[in-house]
Amino acid sequence: MLLGYKRSVGYCAIALFSYLSVALAPCARGETPSILTPGERAGERRVLVIDDVEFPFRWAPAGTFEMGSPDDEENRQSYETLHQVTLTKGYWILETEVSQAMWSVSGVPNPSKWLGAQMPVDTVSAKDCEEYCVKLSERAKLPEGRLFQLPTEAQWEYAARAGRSCTESGATGGKSLDEIAWYGDDDYHGSHPVGTKAPNDWGLFDMLGNLWEWCSDRTGDYKTDANGKGLAVVDPTGATEEETPVDIRVDRGGCWDSRDYECRFAYRGYYDGDRKGPYVGFRIVYTPAQE
Repeated sequence: MLLGYKRSVGYCAIALFSYLSVALAPCARGETPSILTPGERAGERRVLVIDDVEFPFRWAPAGTFEMGSPDDEENRQSYETLHQVTLTKGYWILETEVSQAMWSVSGVPNPSKWLGAQMPVDTVSAKDCEEYCVKLSERAKLPEGRLFQLPTEAQWEYAARAGRSCTESGATGGKSLDEIAWYGDDDYHGSHPVGTKAPNDWGLFDMLGNLWEWCSDRTGDYKTDANGKGLAVVDPTGATEEETPVDIRVDRGGCWDSRDYECRFAYRGYYDGDRKGPYVGFRIVYTPAQE
């Protein structure tokens, strides 16, 4: 595959619908906010519960960062052109890859090769993931016009770097791969339960390693000027159908058998959107209404 705490806090819960509840840790000023409202600080945690299955999310606020890699980054690839990205809306991003327990809420049979409730779901195509997002949105009875989605490539990298630019976060956030990622397995042992390595500064697990993660973007080169310098962009969504007629999707982060050069924040994988394999999974995002 290429182309790729701890202190006791109070929790609150509110019933949103007959089968849906939302929990927040911690609740502030007696409020009981949910993922339907924006977060107050980077990395804030809120937990959605559906059918007794927890979906923990972390808040990624709007912001600007450097995406890609500097020329001197070890194992840098030519298509990791450094450029400025502005994300104008904050979003909730799932704390872990979608687990098989989370997948079960959709009612779709589990396609995974390595089974377990807390194992990440694998062997899913990008389209399978998008269909799951629709089903989960229906189960959660999200407001009309709002859906869970695959992250854009920019949303994924921004969250993986915990909002820091590449010169601040480096290739792996200042931590060793062994501390944060399952990777380099030559013996085909496969994936591992989600959240068992160290998280990043926003509390996100497995942003590197375990499974490659689908993004919503079609693969394509970053925009550059006539001299090859990366252009600043706002809310990028990847290549257009005209630019990439075949549905080749970006996947990010590397997986359980990836080499270390693939397990870098800037590394860009890609995979046929219809292709399924025990190397690829996903996490979801939700963008609440914002002023």
